[in-house]
Amino acid sequence: MSSFDYTKTAATATRLLLKFGRAATLTRVAPGAYDPATGAPGAGSTALHAGTAALFDYQQKDIDGTHVRMGDQRAYIAPDLAATPQTGDTLTIGSDVWSVIASRPLAPAGTVVLHEAQVRR
Repeated sequence: MSSFDYTKTAATATRLLLKFGRAATLTRVAPGAYDPATGAPGAGSTALHAGTAALFDYQQKDIDGTHVRMGDQRAYIAPDLAATPQTGDTLTIGSDVWSVIASRPLAPAGTVVLHEAQVRR
């Protein structure tokens, strides 16, 4: 019995997002290490990861006002992104900057097919 090739599914997701999505940048800011001499964190670093994403509204039934709020969007991000989105990252699409609230990769059999993130302005 042969196993399913999820790399083809990932390629299809990427192709569809390139066609229907928009250029996006995932930004991750890492705080610097604690400096005992100053009592404050040192200089941090910022990593930018270019990719492609599409935004979709949540269905009204999914908006509970706590976990998912009115105005939140579901971002589908191409699997070729160099980093997995994490809570606290920002996703910039056009001139809109969104905060990543929650994220999970869709990765059957360990192959990332798509990143899904809940984002909020």
